[in-house]
Amino acid sequence: MDFSKIKSKIIETKNKAVVKSAELLGNSSFTIKTLEELNESIKKSKKTTFTNKETGELKEFNKKVIIVFGDENSNFFKESLLIFPILVTKAFYQNTTLKLAKTSISGINLEDYKIKEIPSLVMFENEDVKKVIEGRENILKLVKSINLDINSEIEKI
Repeated sequence: MDFSKIKSKIIETKNKAVVKSAELLGNSSFTIKTLEELNESIKKSKKTTFTNKETGELKEFNKKVIIVFGDENSNFFKESLLIFPILVTKAFYQNTTLKLAKTSISGINLEDYKIKEIPSLVMFENEDVKKVIEGRENILKLVKSINLDINSEIEKI
């Protein structure tokens, strides 16, 4: 039995599966594909207020939206898509929306979001850019963190 042939076949199959999975996730609701989708996602960061019917007290909720901007042809984008469900779970725990955006969106101006480097993670609060984390390594620190509090992890970086 030639183990090197078996090993190379396994690696080839794994790589094909990773590419196929990334394509499927890239076309899912995790990924922002148009400028309209991007603007709608950012609008979800708007602060909401409501009045408690029992006490009459006015309550405010600060909402956050995190968007990771990446080049869809890069390895980072493909890797991100595969671990994105974990990040979405962390964000959901914090009542935060998390999306991945392609940098090739027609009409997008990355400077509007204070992005100087790709990939970048941008946190929006009340429709404004609150924080930008640039670079693959910094974003992966956040992804690999065991801490479920994604907001405090972003503040640390």
